Amino acid sequence: MMKVVITGARGFIGQNLAHYFRSTGSKVTLIGIDRYSDGPASERDVFDQFHTGCFTSDAALRLAASGDAVVHLAAQASVQQSMIDPLGTFENNAARSHRLIDHLRRHAPQAHFVFASTGAVSQDEGPIDESATANPASPYGASKLATEALMAAYASAWDFAGVSLRFSNVYGPRSRRQGGVIPHFCRRLLAGAPLRINGDGGQTRDYIYVDDISRAIAGAVAMRAEGLYQLGTGVPTSLNEVVSIFRTLGPGAALQVEHGPALCGEIRHNCANIARARADLGFVPRHSLRDGIARTFEWYDAELVS
Repeated sequence: MMKVVITGARGFIGQNLAHYFRSTGSKVTLIGIDRYSDGPASERDVFDQFHTGCFTSDAALRLAASGDAVVHLAAQASVQQSMIDPLGTFENNAARSHRLIDHLRRHAPQAHFVFASTGAVSQDEGPIDESATANPASPYGASKLATEALMAAYASAWDFAGVSLRFSNVYGPRSRRQGGVIPHFCRRLLAGAPLRINGDGGQTRDYIYVDDISRAIAGAVAMRAEGLYQLGTGVPTSLNEVVSIFRTLGPGAALQVEHGPALCGEIRHNCANIARARADLGFVPRHSLRDGIARTFEWYDAELVS
């Protein structure tokens, strides 16, 4: 039975990935690593084994080296936090990831490494493919790009087996700690508060439902994929269009919107070209944005109101 280690296991994508493995009947032993100790017991219970602590602690590194595959999701994932604390972001996302990669290189050369990267490594307006110029607009994007470069160097020098998956804007249920715009809108709508837009709302993103990302990660694990892949829907959606979808979920015309200044470090337009992932990984997103937001809002409604 394959042993899959997930760092950031109590995070939004880690939780959904673990539940995806369980729901599909995959014959895997799941090991979770996460520094968070709060939250419901169910976040741990979906795993066969769980370690609470930093993914570079001695115990966590030993667990990672025991895996057939290591899915590295743990990160400081906020662009705005990276603007406030760029050194801390680099330490967490690049330096600690380097320690994990080097430990696997030395102690588990057979392990397959799956790295959660981001489309924020490039400012090109896209659709962005794997050959796009790397020019991150934030320390967050730069920290992810640094780890991609380390993986490429280790692959060249030591045949390190790994794949970088550049996620677009992932959303969905189990995002109680996530700070993205769709979780934020869900919380605000349920609280009867105005939806806040930074800027004019014309900025576009490629929003992808978390089940589609989980399926892509599981496929990359099964295939021991290597290299670099963009993961998204290939469809750009403006923030104003997202608000229009939320109007259909709540009080309709009564929903209020307030505007603030555009945020420093944010890219104006971002969308993925997923042709390579479609061809190599068989990746085809299945969820429309309207359906995905409705499912996410239903989860928040049950989680925060019921």
